[in-house]
Amino acid sequence: MMKKLLLAIAVMGSCVAANAQQAIETSKFFDNWSIGVQGGVYEPTIGQNMLKDMRAGVNVELTKGITPVLGLSVNYFAGINANNANDEATYFLYNAYGQKTAFDFGNLGVNGLINLNNLFGGYKGQPRSVEVIARAGCGWGYILGECYRQHADHPFSTVTSNFGLDFNFNVGQEKALTFTVKPAISYWNVGSGLNVHQSQLTLTAGLTYHFKNSNGLRYFKVYDDSALRDEIARLQAELAKKPKEVIKEVEKIKYVEKPVVVEANKLAPVVIFRQGQSVIDPSQRPSVDMIATYMKNHPESKVIINGYASPEGPADLNQRLSDARAKAVYDMLVNTYKIDPSRLTQKGLGVTDELFSENDWNRVVVFIEENKK
Repeated sequence: MMKKLLLAIAVMGSCVAANAQQAIETSKFFDNWSIGVQGGVYEPTIGQNMLKDMRAGVNVELTKGITPVLGLSVNYFAGINANNANDEATYFLYNAYGQKTAFDFGNLGVNGLINLNNLFGGYKGQPRSVEVIARAGCGWGYILGECYRQHADHPFSTVTSNFGLDFNFNVGQEKALTFTVKPAISYWNVGSGLNVHQSQLTLTAGLTYHFKNSNGLRYFKVYDDSALRDEIARLQAELAKKPKEVIKEVEKIKYVEKPVVVEANKLAPVVIFRQGQSVIDPSQRPSVDMIATYMKNHPESKVIINGYASPEGPADLNQRLSDARAKAVYDMLVNTYKIDPSRLTQKGLGVTDELFSENDWNRVVVFIEENKK
């Protein structure tokens, strides 16, 4: 029972951050992408006949979630060419060859997105059923033909400033689909200010599909570690009541590792590592250099590289550390000093406290000459 208790504390202590109450899983570049298609209406606000010249339009949007609150999107809105017989409206538009054009307005935009629900209410681990997204950005818009009188003979293009809200209705258990309603406004000629009489109102609705992430979900995954932290505190309090039992169990675990036999043909240099590290410190490189020099001076020699760890920490972690330390020295001898790999053998021997009296010194790689008499 006590051994299980110690193991549980070691595992939980290595997995939980001390100050975090909720951790969001790291998002990879290809995570949290979605694509949407919407249809609706738009209204040029030229002249005095506002809201009397509505016509159809379509919108396509690609979105990347950066965090549960922030996102980026690229969208393209195209207005379908139509004639409403309004004196201030656009007429049927024709290109230079007298052929009717399919679209009379387009706007390519890049937008920053803010999830207002998550900003003010916090992220709940998955999308809410209803969410409101604020958007703002800039773009490039073009208007064909007679969209307003002073530009009747040629297309008109402009930098746009775009603002809007998305009302999202997330459906399904996996939240793979979102039905969205998007009211928005795009201002033209933004260099001269935001003029409502030089703008485009749009209202679209449609579906957005969310691609699956590397975590198997279609949204950000969170970990709530508060319950885990409480369990660790409980286990630590229980251990504090039983110091003698803990000491006995630690002593038993400490000597479970197989005994280390220090061979008589051990070479003098050793490489010492920092706690929990398998990277060779610059101060330890001379030891590797001496082994390389020895092997070059004795071309018949073959060397075993034995990696060790000190007794602190879980046994499986220490075994991996000892393997990695032996591999690091092996790689340096082969890649940097050009020692023939056939003359080297690497081994990770796990935990020891028998090489040196100080535990810190047992985070080490030692060298054994295999064929030394």
